[in-house]
Amino acid sequence: MTFIKHKLLFASIFSLLACPVLAINSLYHFSENDIQFLAQFSLSNLPPLPDAKDNQYADSIVAAKLGKQIFFDKRFSANQKIACASCHNPNQYFTDGIAKSKGIAETRRNAPSVIGAAYSPWQFWDGRKDSLWSQALAPLESAVEHGLSRLEVAQLLLRFYQKPYQRITDNKVNANNLLKLKGPASPVGSETERANWQQLTNNQQTQVNMLFADVGKLLMAYQRHLQPLPSRFDQFIEQLQQDPTQITQLKKQLKEEEVAGLRLFMGKANCASCHNGPLFTNFEFHNIGAPEPDIAQVDMGRYRGVGALLQDEFTCLSEWSDANKNYCQEMLYLKKQGQELVGAFKTPSLRNVAATAPYMQSGQFNTLEEVLAHYNKPVPPYYDRNQHPFRPHFDILPLGLMPEEIQQIKQFLTALTGDRTKADQWWQAP
Repeated sequence: MTFIKHKLLFASIFSLLACPVLAINSLYHFSENDIQFLAQFSLSNLPPLPDAKDNQYADSIVAAKLGKQIFFDKRFSANQKIACASCHNPNQYFTDGIAKSKGIAETRRNAPSVIGAAYSPWQFWDGRKDSLWSQALAPLESAVEHGLSRLEVAQLLLRFYQKPYQRITDNKVNANNLLKLKGPASPVGSETERANWQQLTNNQQTQVNMLFADVGKLLMAYQRHLQPLPSRFDQFIEQLQQDPTQITQLKKQLKEEEVAGLRLFMGKANCASCHNGPLFTNFEFHNIGAPEPDIAQVDMGRYRGVGALLQDEFTCLSEWSDANKNYCQEMLYLKKQGQELVGAFKTPSLRNVAATAPYMQSGQFNTLEEVLAHYNKPVPPYYDRNQHPFRPHFDILPLGLMPEEIQQIKQFLTALTGDRTKADQWWQAP
């Protein structure tokens, strides 16, 4: 359904809002078409998890349980103080609450939530990974995140989880031989790591790469279970579908200001053009002109992300993928160039957005008010002809919202926070 059709469905409702008296009386009245449209945003409409043929363990509960242990295991870091859960804390909806995440050192970007990430064809803000299992590998080898080498990750898997790992895999490895190897060793990283990697035999390198990839696949098997929790918005939609005439019940779920914000979100403010579906995202890339965190080192976003994908050892098309290459449609038809890639970042889910500040790829905005103010009167993207390959494309237009309308949208966004009392075992640390 196109955004134009979205607006047509809501046209009759928004015409009523021009009259304050009528607006108050009609605020909770939705037509059958409107309810059908809004239902697309409800968690009850979230489809089953997408296939993950590139990961042989993706749907294994045993693998997911093992992946969960690794996700919370601080031994998988150079200083034994950093786990995946350090930046993706379940108590903060799998974010960390800071502008730029900190592992061994400070990173360049904000940690996006991994809730519902299994539905996205691209991972990271710039989409430089094409799967959750490949994404999970990058922080482990990053000098500023977990600070490990590839060999060290493989050895940690064998040292602490060899028996449960061997119960779920047909892969054959010489564990004793690999555990005796001296690290750090990796084809990427420091000069020492690269030199040590070259000292390994081809067979040893292959086994290390296989174990390394499998750590990512185990982590992905776990993260596929991290699903969004129902919010007041979902309860509101459920009530609309059951009996839209029960205004008293509807008011128990969303306040008048929140319903007004919902109408603005879906119509005048154009939010639903990108933040659509049950996860409130289209998973596409846009340059919205968010302030450049460091003008001396411009963040190229998707433009660099595509370049990284083309060089990545662990894509769906790689030898470590468990899928037939014909399955890898996203990579086979990857858009490799264009002005619209420059400075573009993936549309984040708005689920739990009120509880996951700060915002944007590097935490440039501290509050929802700042975010909405930017959308209302956006500033064109920063451009430096010495750094940019093209002038960045600008994907948004001024909204012309009144201050009270901005507050109404903000209030609606608070209704998207999931109820953590409904969290299942996958949200709990082992």
